[in-house]
Amino acid sequence: MIFSHFVDWYRIPDEILKSQLKEAKENGVENLVFIDPWICRILRNPQDFGFFKHELLGKFNFFDMHAPYGECYDLACASQGRRDDVVKDHIRAMGYAADFGCKTYTIHIGAFDSVFFHKPNEEIRPLAVETLEKLIPAAEKYGIILAVENAFERSNTPEEVMYYVNYFNHPNVKCCFDSGHALIMDPHPGSGSYDSYMTDTVWSGKVEIFADAFEVMAPAMVTCHLHDNAGYSDQHLPPGEGVEKWDVLADKLLNKAPQLLSIQSEAVIFGKGFALADVVKRYRKIFPGLA
Repeated sequence: MIFSHFVDWYRIPDEILKSQLKEAKENGVENLVFIDPWICRILRNPQDFGFFKHELLGKFNFFDMHAPYGECYDLACASQGRRDDVVKDHIRAMGYAADFGCKTYTIHIGAFDSVFFHKPNEEIRPLAVETLEKLIPAAEKYGIILAVENAFERSNTPEEVMYYVNYFNHPNVKCCFDSGHALIMDPHPGSGSYDSYMTDTVWSGKVEIFADAFEVMAPAMVTCHLHDNAGYSDQHLPPGEGVEKWDVLADKLLNKAPQLLSIQSEAVIFGKGFALADVVKRYRKIFPGLA
């Protein structure tokens, strides 16, 4: 099992990044996630690939990449002027992922049209299916698994994630379980404190609860994003700062997800004012011998 640290390095200027990476190494970090701001930067300016290759390759191991995401990168991007380039950009990104040795590529279905235009999933699915159909050959070529991630919108529920996994029934289409996103949708006391954006904009007046996200996704789970929150918003906190039951979650991940290949931290460190060494220590306590 691989434990990969997802760190918000993009907040760090290039001139300081080297010292921060050195600190990570000194704290025993060996595996890093190739984060989406890095690959977006390379897609915009291919010459930046040389910078990351020089600073990272051979110094850290990379098993996981987070794909670019957002309305113009998501699988269900509805812009006809953008759809061809969505596919091209993801294929390019997977090529760079392969250069770094990545085996999983976490990707979003997308929620823009679901949230802001209230499109039903039946209209969103054909777009995401079409995109995945075009990405699978590249995934096969590069030996990368497309890991579709759950979130907290109608188009990104665990059931929707599994729709695509089951539709393709393909070894290169699996899922990424995001524990923080699942926690938001889980029934618990904190879930009564959603803000108006979540209640009115995302869910049109009635937030739907999903109690068994892990169980739904476990059969096809190849990687996961782990972070904490208070139960009603996507805070990306380190373990212990929210309401997640980490002992229960760790047991499930290690014993009840038969295809799991990697575990990824996804707590915001620099953006929340936490020390990298402290956050690494928290994950290591939960997953001794891995983190």
